[in-house]
Amino acid sequence: MKQLTDIGDRIGPITLYDVDGGRVELDALLDTPVVVPLVRYYGCMPCRAFLQELEDLRGDFEAAGVHIAAVGGAADYQARHLMEHGIGYPLLLDPDHTLYQALDVHRIHWWMMLNPRTWWKYLSAARHARQGRITDHPLQAPGLAIIDADRTVRLLHRGRTLGDYPPAAHVLDEARCLARSRT
Repeated sequence: MKQLTDIGDRIGPITLYDVDGGRVELDALLDTPVVVPLVRYYGCMPCRAFLQELEDLRGDFEAAGVHIAAVGGAADYQARHLMEHGIGYPLLLDPDHTLYQALDVHRIHWWMMLNPRTWWKYLSAARHARQGRITDHPLQAPGLAIIDADRTVRLLHRGRTLGDYPPAAHVLDEARCLARSRT
């Protein structure tokens, strides 16, 4: 599968899964642009805090004509727990990391655990979320993409450390600009 290196590249067909194991084709989500946070795993404190930030802005995203659908590894029970406790957009599973690979979102090196930004993200998130059991790949870097209805990647952020996401307000601004450019 071709890895993306530039904004404007088109992503190929990708199969994800819902929390019940049902297949979800990425194309089926793309009737409108979609903000896709790629989480380390659904129990990760900074990831959970970021997902909540997006949930808090979900009405604004939807008003702009943009949806949110998060993607994580294979911990369906962690995704289900978040959905039962307030996350109202789909939390999908990518057990083979197909979307991560397509977007060139790789694992980080172990020494990034020593990065002060990593610890700051964890301390900031600790006020709002509890750490879940580490599943899948503990050093998976996070990421975020806005994928347009034609599978074109309009925004791509590859995290450099754990919990490294762009500010949710910035993502919303980018989504609004994309929505305005489509009309």
